[in-house]
Amino acid sequence: MEKKEKKEKKDQFIIAYLADIERPETVLSYAAFMSHKLSKGLILLHICDPKYSTLSTEEAESKLQELVANTTTHHSGLQCTYAALKGKTLDIINALPTLMNAVLIVAQVDRGARRRSPLHKRNVLKNFAQCRTAYLTAQEPLHDDSQMLNVATAIDFKKESKDKLIWSSYFPRFCGSTMHILYYDYKDQFLHSKWYANMTQLHKLYSGLSLTFQPHIIESKSTYMDVNALRFASQSDYGMLIAVTTKEKDGLEFFIGVQEQRTIVNKAHIPILFLNPREDLYVLCD
Repeated sequence: MEKKEKKEKKDQFIIAYLADIERPETVLSYAAFMSHKLSKGLILLHICDPKYSTLSTEEAESKLQELVANTTTHHSGLQCTYAALKGKTLDIINALPTLMNAVLIVAQVDRGARRRSPLHKRNVLKNFAQCRTAYLTAQEPLHDDSQMLNVATAIDFKKESKDKLIWSSYFPRFCGSTMHILYYDYKDQFLHSKWYANMTQLHKLYSGLSLTFQPHIIESKSTYMDVNALRFASQSDYGMLIAVTTKEKDGLEFFIGVQEQRTIVNKAHIPILFLNPREDLYVLCD
């Protein structure tokens, strides 16, 4: 059993999804960081989807080989390989957990991208809508590891808040980050009790791992919790926000959009690590 557990840990991978293979810096910087900190192998991936890419698999492989050589030169000890796959982007992304033992996918999003670009926020969210792994979206490269010293997530009264707990613990545990837990000062006793239950689970998890976090009450200036959390993170100069996507869309979301459309591309250029609320979400074998 011990050998099997070690093999599973070794075989998990961080995926650097290079939708724009000519602009790899943003994706590679975060993917290399997470691969190093989590002790996981790194796979550089380009999807030859006619909807977004004009490259053949052979052309993509040639470019990826060069990127692997450059990446391993600049990041000593990094276990890095590549894959060029042909097919629909959404289908391949959904298959990555079983196809490549993916535990985290890093993707780029660009505020100025054309509507048909794979870097446009709506296409990124659409292609990752059913993803069974965490996916990290970034707008610009990670310039220095110190940017990741402070990571935040918001805990509210919803059941989906619990999906953030495990990933939030990885950053103080493996990356040396200070974890900031953001929440509302609920006056309604029913909402407060549900929020308190989520916080109790967080305390239990962190206590069992001998981890600590810093709590912060934030203001409710927007309809969306993560939009308020992003505002606080920006003002506090945090390096990342962990967010959960909308599970069930009600009438409000259909009219004004879901909160992830408002956070994925932001003026502060804070990267967002998204989790889709689902029970079969892949987590680290640690």
